[in-house]
Amino acid sequence: MIFLLHGADSFRRRQKLNELKERFMAAVDTLGQSLIVIDGKTTDARELQDKISAGSLFTKKRMIVIEDIFLNKSETVFTGLLKLCEKHAGAEDNAIIFNEGEIAPTKIKADAKKLFAWLQKQPFVQEFKPLNNSQVIDYAKKAITAKGGQISPGALSLLITRTGNDLWRLDNEITKLVAASAGKAIDNALVIDMVKGEVEDNIFALTDALGSKNSSAALQLLEEQFAAGLSAEYILAMFQRQFKIMLQIKTIQAAERLSEAQIASKLKLHPFVVKKSLSQSSRFTLAELQNGLEQLLKLDYLNKQGRADIKSELYVIVASLR
Repeated sequence: MIFLLHGADSFRRRQKLNELKERFMAAVDTLGQSLIVIDGKTTDARELQDKISAGSLFTKKRMIVIEDIFLNKSETVFTGLLKLCEKHAGAEDNAIIFNEGEIAPTKIKADAKKLFAWLQKQPFVQEFKPLNNSQVIDYAKKAITAKGGQISPGALSLLITRTGNDLWRLDNEITKLVAASAGKAIDNALVIDMVKGEVEDNIFALTDALGSKNSSAALQLLEEQFAAGLSAEYILAMFQRQFKIMLQIKTIQAAERLSEAQIASKLKLHPFVVKKSLSQSSRFTLAELQNGLEQLLKLDYLNKQGRADIKSELYVIVASLR
């Protein structure tokens, strides 16, 4: 049997490969002695011939996994491999699995193109294209449930905004969030605290611009966030968090002089966040921070009541905080 797993989504492709390996080992060889993995980028015709055609002393069936063969620079390896595949295609003794990234037929050589065309005609072919946003959301919901967790709709939206369609990172973040939630539903605050994204640096830059009274730069940065596809709800949540942190720090500093480490411990924040926010808070008066947070919270409330256009109001708030 010949399998072709290919496509840009390496996470789901690897999941499928692991599933095939586990099924083979459970049914044929629990020790994995008949499971062979070949590095396709560096292999040659001799290694392919030896490992595909050789028998096993322990089992009649074998699984041969060939990784990234279409990245091989050899002029001759593909012709010999195609002949080997044609010979073993109908045999039950070997399962040959090709695990490949995204393949552009126009960018591979003639012999490689022939092999790819032949593989595509086999019964077991699966392409793993990157998931779109709704598919990523669906994947995340299932993954969270499978790991024994729960998540609010808003927190799920924040999580996907921060990880995008990088399923390797998304899966890792889900594992951490479920563990940290301790049986409770994952909420916005937990996602904001635990899952870092590029947007966080942009929010810091935006508040820096506001604190410097540079409204034109702040408006440009805000526009860039919308152009990058970030939702108004997400930007609002990040603004609320940053103004809340700055207000907390400003209030603490007014009452008692604490070190950065002491503030981080007191507020349970990462030292880096405290360092940046401490610098930013010095650009605002206590009254400005209170007023800014009040406006953001009011906007959040009006939005939940269906009585506000967040995007337009954010522009107004940014322009007014001068």
